[in-house]
Amino acid sequence: MNTHIIAPKHPLLKKHIQYFLFFKQDAKVASSYVTFPNNNLCLAIYKNNHVEYQSTAGVNNCKVSNGQNSFTSRLYGFHNLPFKVQVQSDLDQVCILFSPAALRLFTKEAYKDLLSTDDVFNAIFQKSPNFLEALFGTADFFERAALLETLLLKNLNLENLPSKMNEALQLISAVGQNKALPVEELAKTLQLNESTLYRLFSTHLGQNPKGYLKTLRFRHTLNELMAKPKQLTQVAYSNHYFDQAHLIKDFKTFTGCTPKELTEHVSVKERNLVWLYNEV
Repeated sequence: MNTHIIAPKHPLLKKHIQYFLFFKQDAKVASSYVTFPNNNLCLAIYKNNHVEYQSTAGVNNCKVSNGQNSFTSRLYGFHNLPFKVQVQSDLDQVCILFSPAALRLFTKEAYKDLLSTDDVFNAIFQKSPNFLEALFGTADFFERAALLETLLLKNLNLENLPSKMNEALQLISAVGQNKALPVEELAKTLQLNESTLYRLFSTHLGQNPKGYLKTLRFRHTLNELMAKPKQLTQVAYSNHYFDQAHLIKDFKTFTGCTPKELTEHVSVKERNLVWLYNEV
């Protein structure tokens, strides 16, 4: 599978869009890959594919095969388990990775509705009926990225995100990994009760604050291990795990691997992207 990763160029988008991803595969080659829980949301758009997605207790799988529909689009995110993808056909796929809460800047559609449909693109960008034909009709990936930037800028509305949501994300970012930030402390600092904080996160970010902070800690830890090998005990304490055993247990839940197994077998590694890739 050919994978192209392009970061947005426009200053207004850099803060809200992490990457544009482009995947190409010939039907003669089957492949599979695994990604891991993250706080971003991925809008995946497929051309002429059938997408079968299973997300239940203990299962988080996606199978892509030949399909009859011209375009299928799904929203993936807020996983608690490794996300395992099998591609068994030709593939021409475009993905937009939204930063935390950034999807809200482009749509007011409810997350529960978007996560359950296979026509997410049209639900979000209702006034762009011929855009996908133009996008997939362009072979050059940088030209595709430019088209996506134009569309996103046209639909960007910074007023869609409440000030308290922005304040919460800024506070979490400012604290970083310098200290643990319990949900009750976050609510107190924002002068909100915890139930209001949960509603704010669920409505505008799509994930509750406890899940968001837990996943964020995992990604900080993963990025630290990817950047430079360190003693696990040191990494555990710097990321506010109780001990090394706690870190390993968390990693096995999120990835199905120990930290050592994961770092030894990673195929793609770029900032917020960590994948295990296999070609059959």
